[in-house]
Amino acid sequence: MISKCTFSEVFLLYVFSAWYWFVEFINRIFWLKSGLSGQVFLRCEGRTALITGGTSGIGYETVKKLLSFGMNVIIGSKSTAEENERCLQLLRSLYPKCKVEIWYVDLASMDSVKSFAEKYVLSGLPLHVLINNAGIMFAPFELTKDGFESHLAVNYLSHCLLTKLLLPRIKQSGSEKCKARIVNVSSCLHFLGEVDFADLHSLMGYCPHQSYEQSKLCQVMFTRTLNRYLKNSGCPVLVNCIHPGIIYSNLYQYVWWAKYVGPIFLQKPDKGAEVAVYAALSAKLETVGGKYIEEFSVTPSSKYSKDATLQTRLWNETWKMLQPWLEEVDDMPEEI
Repeated sequence: MISKCTFSEVFLLYVFSAWYWFVEFINRIFWLKSGLSGQVFLRCEGRTALITGGTSGIGYETVKKLLSFGMNVIIGSKSTAEENERCLQLLRSLYPKCKVEIWYVDLASMDSVKSFAEKYVLSGLPLHVLINNAGIMFAPFELTKDGFESHLAVNYLSHCLLTKLLLPRIKQSGSEKCKARIVNVSSCLHFLGEVDFADLHSLMGYCPHQSYEQSKLCQVMFTRTLNRYLKNSGCPVLVNCIHPGIIYSNLYQYVWWAKYVGPIFLQKPDKGAEVAVYAALSAKLETVGGKYIEEFSVTPSSKYSKDATLQTRLWNETWKMLQPWLEEVDDMPEEI
């Protein structure tokens, strides 16, 4: 596979990341306490949330916070049965009054995503909050069995399909008094990305940084388009995306230097979870949708992500790619 990475692009990525880390570090120093302190949240007792990748890192810490608010949580994970059991035992010991379950899903397989969604629908559970959290970063080139580049599949397409298949249940769970919410966990690195429509799956050349940036940019663009559709349809559902921060977790498994400096200089996963919970539950956001959120506030996303023509093009390409796993084209029109 031909590498598309250039020195200048990689240099820009690390300079950009370092700047973001510095700004976040200064913000945390001045706050000196949890960013959730003093926030007003919706009543959550007995409501149900679904999160992908909730057995480790930001996802796991997000689950803990959701349970602490009295929510019931379903976790989508491809961890082993032993890992899941240990995780469940710990969570249930910490929050015995809440219900938490872990269901298997492999986000690299659209068949697995569809089976997972069908299981959820058949369960009869409501779905008040969907957090599309799981992801990979800077992984070596790989095509999934469906023929999709791995970053695009795991970070973006799987969550689009999951959202589409669960949308009827999400709509039923929301109300005008308390809207259902979809939270897409993106990244500040979407600012460096563009969508390569001519080579979405990097068949003509590969750069892990570009592929990651593209997948996170797609999430932001999808957030805007989906929220616009739901708003126009009068649905009681809000969609937002977040940058959780420069967080040290297993997301950095392909970054050789991270294990040396990450534990010292990067934020802990619980800090990233605070932003996810803020987007999912803050009363302040009850009328806010289609936005990009950083550090507990709505922030402008990249200029590229706000281009309506590019949003529509991505929307159309997304559903073309996912059509084999969709039995119908009902509430996802080809154009917005």
